Amino acid sequence: MTGLRSRHTASEQEHRAAGDGKQKAFSPFGLFRPGSANICLCHLLVLTILLSPIALAFAILYAEPGGRWLQAHYHYLRTTIALLVIGIGTGGLMILLGASISSALMLAGLGLCATTVLLSYARSLLGFCSALRGSPLRNHRSYFI
Repeated sequence: MTGLRSRHTASEQEHRAAGDGKQKAFSPFGLFRPGSANICLCHLLVLTILLSPIALAFAILYAEPGGRWLQAHYHYLRTTIALLVIGIGTGGLMILLGASISSALMLAGLGLCATTVLLSYARSLLGFCSALRGSPLRNHRSYFI
């Protein structure tokens, strides 16, 4: 015999793998494993802005395990957080420099911070909705929406 054989038919194995028809209860620990629930949690953390480092830790930790779909979503999360950090940092620097140089520079820095926050919100909402539906992102390597 060259192949592996089982005494169970294929339908019996699928039935046994499914847990004999029992539905698994929702586990809160499922939020801390790679998957769409964790991606949704990370997008909600990015929406709070202050908890973005936790979302970044999840995105870095779970970047490798899983398929292409998960890798694309976690890459999208890391890009969103990077845009948020760069935009807020540059805008904050412009505000600080504008305090001593000119008020126009302060307003430009404030505008950059506001634009960055709005872009991050739009990206997070798009990522959240597509993860909730289980659909892939259009272009996860884009820096825009």
